[in-house]
Amino acid sequence: MEKYKVIIAGAGPAGLAAAITLKELGMGDEILVIERFSFPRYKCCAGYMTGKTRKAYSELGLDLDRVHYSLIKDFNIFHNFKKRQTIHNKFLYTNRKIDRVELDNAFFELAVSAGVQVRENTSIASHDRAEKYIVTADGEELHYDYLIFADGTSGYGSRYVPEKGRNIAMQLVFASDRPEEIQIHFGITKHGYGWVSSYGGVTNVGLTDRYEPDINYQDVFRGFMERLGFDEDLSRLKGAFTPMYVGRHDEMAAEGIYFAGDAAGACDPLTLSGLRYALGSGKACAHAVAYGDSRPYSRYMGSLRRKFAFMRLLMRIFYLKPVMFCVFSVGCRFFGGLIAAVFNNFFVNKK
Repeated sequence: MEKYKVIIAGAGPAGLAAAITLKELGMGDEILVIERFSFPRYKCCAGYMTGKTRKAYSELGLDLDRVHYSLIKDFNIFHNFKKRQTIHNKFLYTNRKIDRVELDNAFFELAVSAGVQVRENTSIASHDRAEKYIVTADGEELHYDYLIFADGTSGYGSRYVPEKGRNIAMQLVFASDRPEEIQIHFGITKHGYGWVSSYGGVTNVGLTDRYEPDINYQDVFRGFMERLGFDEDLSRLKGAFTPMYVGRHDEMAAEGIYFAGDAAGACDPLTLSGLRYALGSGKACAHAVAYGDSRPYSRYMGSLRRKFAFMRLLMRIFYLKPVMFCVFSVGCRFFGGLIAAVFNNFFVNKK
């Protein structure tokens, strides 16, 4: 049997943000992070980053020059496969591989170099809330005073989260000689969008939607690729769910159990932006644990709950067919400057 002050399940941005913050608050030797996979690991995410997210990573000590992010030139906005507008990008960055692998690995290496103890290839098999311990898949019994679930939408912590609405995201990354460009496609799915990002000899094609179990999303993705003129092997197609609702865990917080990142629902339901909220929720968990006071956590999660409730409402309105017609057939044609300002300052720079 081993005993730790804090066990964190998940070594993604949320879990490592919690661990690094706890280390800064003087609790480093009492923390254990367990991670289901080993690094470098793949994450189904295009890895786009805003200036605000860059700042949040920098505040946690990450040297962003290591992950080769640069400002994207422009966005081309499409609706029903017709180009509607080009928007000059001011705030969104991408890396040379258009994915999260390099970023997540650099953050992992930062945490380890700071003295955070991480056990890779370690998953939870069972959890005894009353006695405050977990049992790993290898049969190891690990006791804790505090437990932070930062293991995403499919980790062990998900069984404590009531299943509500969720989004689905799918992407395929492949080598190409396409010129540098980002296309955002609307009208591909009922309540989501598609993208085609090309940068440095790599193309990332993806789509999102509010998940509906009776839709075959592989067929939807295949049709999207065909309309784009791509003939790629779809056996490498990756997919993941993202949350639409911020969970309520006050009862579990009273037991010393917290949730961060996607496990907490810290992901914008309209844009699927989640990196900055993952870091913020991880830090909120750390402060709640370090000071023995759940109020910082409750305040942060409450602010996300209100913000994302508004974004869900906006999502319902935006994807109505008459609204889409007004935005793309009228707005982009006659009010392009306003559309560009809203896109840059609301959808991008607010994330």
